[in-house]
Amino acid sequence: MERHNSCLNSRAIIDYVERHFGSPHLLLRGLEKELGEVDDPLAFLRDSHNWVSAGVIARMYANARELTGDSRVAFRIGFESVTHQRLGYIQQILLRAWGSPRVAVRRLETINRKFNRTKEVELVTAASDHALVRLHWLKDLNLNEDFCLVNQGIYSAIPTIWGLPPARVEENACQFEGDEYCEYQVRWRNPTFVQRTRLLIQNQRSLLSESLAEIEHDKQLLEHKYSEVQTLNQQLLRKIEQILAIQQASGAILSELDYGKLIPNVLSLFLKTIGYKRAMIMLVDQVNQTLRYEAGVGMDPSDLAPMDGYSVSLDRPSNLLARVAQSGQPLISQDAARLNLNPKNLIIRKYQPQAIVILPLTAQGKVIGILAADRPQGEAVVTSMDRDYLEVFANQVALAIENARMYRDLKESFLSTVKSLAQALEAKDSYTRGHSERVTTYAVRLATRLKMPSDEVDMLRRLGMLHDVGKIAIDRQILNKPGQLSPEDQELVRQHPSWGQSIIQPLKLNQGEIAIVRHHHERWDGLGYPDGLAGEAIPLPARVISVADAFDAMTSDRPYRNAMGLRDALKELERGSSTQFDPDVVEAFTTMVREGRLDDVLPRSRPVSRLRHLNLAKP
Repeated sequence: MERHNSCLNSRAIIDYVERHFGSPHLLLRGLEKELGEVDDPLAFLRDSHNWVSAGVIARMYANARELTGDSRVAFRIGFESVTHQRLGYIQQILLRAWGSPRVAVRRLETINRKFNRTKEVELVTAASDHALVRLHWLKDLNLNEDFCLVNQGIYSAIPTIWGLPPARVEENACQFEGDEYCEYQVRWRNPTFVQRTRLLIQNQRSLLSESLAEIEHDKQLLEHKYSEVQTLNQQLLRKIEQILAIQQASGAILSELDYGKLIPNVLSLFLKTIGYKRAMIMLVDQVNQTLRYEAGVGMDPSDLAPMDGYSVSLDRPSNLLARVAQSGQPLISQDAARLNLNPKNLIIRKYQPQAIVILPLTAQGKVIGILAADRPQGEAVVTSMDRDYLEVFANQVALAIENARMYRDLKESFLSTVKSLAQALEAKDSYTRGHSERVTTYAVRLATRLKMPSDEVDMLRRLGMLHDVGKIAIDRQILNKPGQLSPEDQELVRQHPSWGQSIIQPLKLNQGEIAIVRHHHERWDGLGYPDGLAGEAIPLPARVISVADAFDAMTSDRPYRNAMGLRDALKELERGSSTQFDPDVVEAFTTMVREGRLDDVLPRSRPVSRLRHLNLAKP
């Protein structure tokens, strides 16, 4: 809203109507657009610290004319703004402190600049009992004759401050009737020296009392304004947090394609900005027509255990989660008890939500799931003002999930294609047939034995098959060449980890997954290839694959030699411990072999029972 008039002007209109005609609410008619965001429009228009546009004042004058049936009501409003001391304490002090109407008229221009930005006041002449005043109204504002009349009323009432009769105001020109300006001849009776002195003495006490009262009133207003500013600041900070959350969610779409990390991250972000305690995401299972629990945050993992495997049929309209998923309409409630929820429901029984938010996750025009949050206790409230933010955030989350799912499916499809290619090449080679599958099985069981994190075990399960995929680029005649390889051939073979990395590059794998392909020929002593890593600088999954790969190579027939016996293979692993291989990995693997943990995987005719028969198993 533009700021042309101090609300001293609107306050004078409201007080006049209230004084003579009762409720002033009709003055607000037609101001819905300008004052729509103000909680209490009348209080706002009475506050002299506020400013409004000339259009608001013009509409209030028009409403006052219609309400009173008086075409000159603006004159009377201006007049009574002085006689009923409605100009505000600053103007009262100025007018009363000046010794006569003549001095007051001379200062009208100063007063005008403090409380109006609609005109320029020109004092042409000023004598002891009369003055000639011109008002130059700004031409680009929504002004009319009412503004002229209210000023005439103010000039007429000025002498009454000194107990004199009202001034006589004669209009010589009117800008609203085509003249260049409004011009008034103002005449009054000049007070005598005795009258001025007596009035000043009488006014000292009342001026002080009224001024203190106004100052106290302003103090209360300032306190109220300060409280409002604090509230607005808190709302602004919350909005900023919401905008940042949306921005971060958008960033997640572009940067976080790990489906397992994405959902907990956005849920934590959601809780931070909404002020709730728990949140979860359930996704639509189109095959079974259910909502299936995917992930949750805000509690100890053990508290979330009951939710594993939890699902809700989409054809249950009595269930709020299913209802939101089917309707696509969000649900926000500050008191879940009023929703007549089923007390036997797992979520209601286990978590007893007090306030809830359930949002549909919509992507590409269809609901793919729901995002739900609740708080068991506390003061956080989701208001209607937050609804737009919630819907935007939910859409961002839905898009992020859909992108991550699409990427995951694409990644799995590409991975399956590469695996199929690798298996097809192995199938044509009797010497390496089944090698990648056995190495993968050895590695997964070994990783489990070493109590490696589940994500690393899963890496080995998915990428173990591809550890030698770079050999696709090597001529089979070289790989199957009997006898010693030439230095040139050896150099080609040593390139296969790097070529393997290039082949899987489109998968956008993480460093741990890449390491399985690139670093499985690194050595514990640093003499391996392609990067010469040593010791624990070699990622553990690569160290595990290295042992599994070496063992299977030794126990399988190759063009240049027959398969090595288990006794010799284990001795070779132990001989390479702390030089070629991680000693802890070797110890765990050899123990597994001697315990018969790999009997079902070992090449036929080489079961661990042969070790026992030959008394090779360690006690």
